Amino acid sequence: MPIRPKKNNAPDELMERADEQDALVDEQVSAIIPPAETPYNVKVLDALASVIGEISKMMGIEVEVESYGEPTTTLDPDVARFLFMIDQAARDYGQPLPVALDEIRGDAELTTITAHLKKLLSDDGFKDFLMGEEEDMGDTEIDIEVKRGPKDEQDDMFMSRMA
Repeated sequence: MPIRPKKNNAPDELMERADEQDALVDEQVSAIIPPAETPYNVKVLDALASVIGEISKMMGIEVEVESYGEPTTTLDPDVARFLFMIDQAARDYGQPLPVALDEIRGDAELTTITAHLKKLLSDDGFKDFLMGEEEDMGDTEIDIEVKRGPKDEQDDMFMSRMA
């Protein structure tokens, strides 16, 4: 398993429920990301897992990144789950992944995604976005001008009652 969330001191019952939820999410994510047509290259998988680990740290999630031991046609469930989260964050930031997750077929698509994630990793705006900090858009001045038409009798009557 190339990415493992670091252990915490949560009660066993809570951890069991979290594991059940993770399994449900893993099923959904694996349905979105199809198995590769040929096994992924280990170096491509390791590069992806590494950059996901770095972005996870930016998100405040501590993970341990391990090397893939052999080529595989499916992404590790934790890698797929984090990739899914990062895909949504990149879309929300306005720089979606260049390859849709359901269009990943092999090393070329993963390499393209990894390169894009590395670019996002070096983007300070993306880091601020992940941390929930809004970009300073500066002060905006708005002038509002109200044009009134000719006075009518109802306006005069209303104004006399206000006085």
